[in-house]
Amino acid sequence: MLLSTRFLLPLLLAMPLATLAQTTQKVTVPLPTAPGREEYEVLPGPPPVRQGTYRYYAGRKGNTLIRQGYYTANQPDSLWTEYYESGKRLMSQGIYRQGRKFGEWKYYSADGTPTLRYDYSAGRILFKAPSTMRHQLAFQPVAQGAPFSTEPLYTEGTDALLIFVGRTLRYPAMALRNRLMGTVTIGFTIDTAGKTSGYRVVKGLGMGADEEAMRVVQLLPGTWIPASANGQPVPAECLVPVTFAIR
Repeated sequence: MLLSTRFLLPLLLAMPLATLAQTTQKVTVPLPTAPGREEYEVLPGPPPVRQGTYRYYAGRKGNTLIRQGYYTANQPDSLWTEYYESGKRLMSQGIYRQGRKFGEWKYYSADGTPTLRYDYSAGRILFKAPSTMRHQLAFQPVAQGAPFSTEPLYTEGTDALLIFVGRTLRYPAMALRNRLMGTVTIGFTIDTAGKTSGYRVVKGLGMGADEEAMRVVQLLPGTWIPASANGQPVPAECLVPVTFAIR
């Protein structure tokens, strides 16, 4: 019996989806150092290729959804959403195309306040929350690079960065006993993709303060939008002062 085109067309449209569902398999990978897991789909390899939905769970019990999105041919694709550790507050949301952030992305502070709207396609800030706190972050080009057209942007906002450092910092016992006070400066590199690396102590105090400042800066939860020069992203050195004071 022949099927009419009225019934045949929906069947043809559904065939690729059915084929994809049959050829992908779900993978669950526990996080190596904390409760939680990654869940994603792959096309069997070798090597396996990520293709389909992606979810990242963390939090105290490892069951809080922190990040979700989609992969196409091993690259982030379509809408991606990231939450703070509680899983209740939105951190960022936007679209990937072929592994790159595309169009307008929205970023929020931990209390839900919008901090930044950035158009990655145009390389343009659409909205940036004004800073209400005095800060001394410093940025400089890498290896005598060209002067910045725009400095790197911390997506949660500078205020959120400083508040996080202040809340997370623990006074080292030796420094406290000796009433050591002062500022440790931590430096690191922000590359052209906004990734950080090369953390180091630029100015130290000793007595455990250097290690504690390094620990806190490396824990910063937000991401970076790279600096630009002449319309192109460029690497930058960032210097973050971490102050130890006994009140």
